[in-house]
Amino acid sequence: MKKEEIILKPCLNNICGKSYNLLNIKLLNGCNGKCTFCIAAGTPYKKSADAKKFIDTANSMKKFSKVDVLGGEPTLYPDLVEVLKGIRPYKKEINIISNGSNLEAIKESLPYLDTVTLSIHSFDYNKNSTGVVINEKALKNINKKKGSVETIAAVVVTKETVSNLKEIKEYAKKAKKLGFSAIKLMELVTSNENIDFVDLQDLLVKFKIHQKNATLKGCFFELPELSKFLKIKTYIKLCCPYNNIFKARNFGIPKIEYQHDYMNVIQPDCSVTDSWVYDSFDNKVLNGDDLNVNYLKK
Repeated sequence: MKKEEIILKPCLNNICGKSYNLLNIKLLNGCNGKCTFCIAAGTPYKKSADAKKFIDTANSMKKFSKVDVLGGEPTLYPDLVEVLKGIRPYKKEINIISNGSNLEAIKESLPYLDTVTLSIHSFDYNKNSTGVVINEKALKNINKKKGSVETIAAVVVTKETVSNLKEIKEYAKKAKKLGFSAIKLMELVTSNENIDFVDLQDLLVKFKIHQKNATLKGCFFELPELSKFLKIKTYIKLCCPYNNIFKARNFGIPKIEYQHDYMNVIQPDCSVTDSWVYDSFDNKVLNGDDLNVNYLKK
């Protein structure tokens, strides 16, 4: 196959994992944040289904034991706890991804969760791209009472958020002070060539991150050397070279096709697709017999 024809197919490639057993439950489109780089921006609006339909749909997908609950902002869904309680007996791992604007809902959800990931793109709330000011007192209280739940402060590394090791160190220090279990540093997913992309593999090279080869460790992992340096568990989320224009250039791939067909998503109306974002959902249906995610067109 010619280099320019390479397409990421996770069922054949371990970058995203042959057993990337993850189900996304997108409870709603709505969000009270304003992240300019939100990858769910532009998702077609779908009215949210009731809790029972979410529960029945998720539990019917028995091969998927790991679940991310998200939105939009999932804590805006009025029956969030009911959904979590309904799927808890049937799923091995449940994670919620929130902007932290509704910590009371997070607190109520803790008994049904394994991980809470809060998108806090800066602890300087004047530059936090979510537009959300976190109640740090309430956040500390949640972290004190989290029990075995792992709480993660997640930041997309950009010139406007944190962009160098000094800023990352300050971010980690504040996250630790607030009681987080870990931080997650994420590369910006983008097809825009006119931005200043921060390459984590370049930025963190001295911490033995794999260099220009996302196939060695995968796109999501803990970096122990950096965890030791920052004194808090540190996860890295890299962009795949087959769906990021900057990484594709580094790999010498002149043409890329954006694919997210490792993502199994229950959309707000409980239709199931292979990606978060579509102009229309009408051309995608799940072939539920294939864990490795092959899809059929209608």
